[in-house]
Amino acid sequence: MSSNAAEPGSPAAPPDGVLARRDGSALVLAIDRPHAGNSIDLPTARALGQALDRHAGACDLRSIIVTGAGGRFFCTGGDVKRYRAFDDADGLNETFDAIRALLGRIERLELPVIAAIDGHALGGGVELALACDLRIAGPQASLGLPQARMGIVPGWDGVERLVRTVGRATAMRVLLGGERHDAQAARALGLVDIACDSGSALGAALDFCRALDDKSRASIVEIKRLVTACVDAPGEVRAMTREAFARLWFGADHREAQRAAAEKHSPRVARD
Repeated sequence: MSSNAAEPGSPAAPPDGVLARRDGSALVLAIDRPHAGNSIDLPTARALGQALDRHAGACDLRSIIVTGAGGRFFCTGGDVKRYRAFDDADGLNETFDAIRALLGRIERLELPVIAAIDGHALGGGVELALACDLRIAGPQASLGLPQARMGIVPGWDGVERLVRTVGRATAMRVLLGGERHDAQAARALGLVDIACDSGSALGAALDFCRALDDKSRASIVEIKRLVTACVDAPGEVRAMTREAFARLWFGADHREAQRAAAEKHSPRVARD
């Protein structure tokens, strides 16, 4: 295992409300501020970035899960109590720019990122989930973007991500209505990809990620890159696919898969 990876199963707790642990080939990052609804302030945003610095580069990593500790809250957005102390735009923008940069970084990670939503995801919490590649909601999940009720708009680039995820008309309904949606309703709207009838979103996310343990990391990275390009750069996808296919065809993982198929056993995918 890479030296910059958290030990499997053992939480590493930075001082600013973020827990990091490994589960097989997955990195689990949990916001751990239950006293504040797992909200995000500037220290928490920095701590999440530092956790990515420490662990996301591990060569045996295949996926990342973002969740909230405790099960009651996924994330309730910004820490409003701290934000009330701002008396001008400078302090507000310093915090919000840092959080916007963090969500942009999560969105651009080369590995798939899964939001495991157990409990409440409100305001910026939904914006955080929208920055992830997949969203899984547990049976007790509640999602809402109530900013219109508060006289503001989503501040972490969530409007753009929401429109890209659910479409213009549904985004208007969600943003103007400001209601909270349970897991099944959120799934019907397209806010989440999987709604769990039982168990937990974290458990379902771990099951999804464990299924990647024996997959080629190189293929996982290229699949995310190509899927992302279909939205961001559709005119370039075919050329990107041509290049990636030829490169991976002659790569070690494909050679091993061919050999294993000929010998009728499962391939031994490289772990690093």
